[in-house]
Amino acid sequence: MSFDDVYVKNYEFLDSKPYFASVEIDVFIVFSTFLGLGLMLTNSPLPFLTFFISGIVFAGIYNKIKNSKAKGFFWQLIYLIGLKQPKTLPPSYMRIFVGG
Repeated sequence: MSFDDVYVKNYEFLDSKPYFASVEIDVFIVFSTFLGLGLMLTNSPLPFLTFFISGIVFAGIYNKIKNSKAKGFFWQLIYLIGLKQPKTLPPSYMRIFVGG
């Protein structure tokens, strides 16, 4: 076996997110949450299938929203809701922010 025979996935950019089975990890986590809930809470195929399909749908919706919004949109949403406070706040006199 030569080195050329070994398949190594190269990411398109250096700062690209890690992938699992050609899906970004954060999208896979949304799907696997529903899959795990389906495995833990159901014992028949129909409710499990409902969780499985819901996981696919919500992962697709999350991926579509994530790709259509600016980088850091979900963190901004978490700060806006008040679930997490930012580590530092800009000085109160700063009203206009440029670049970034």
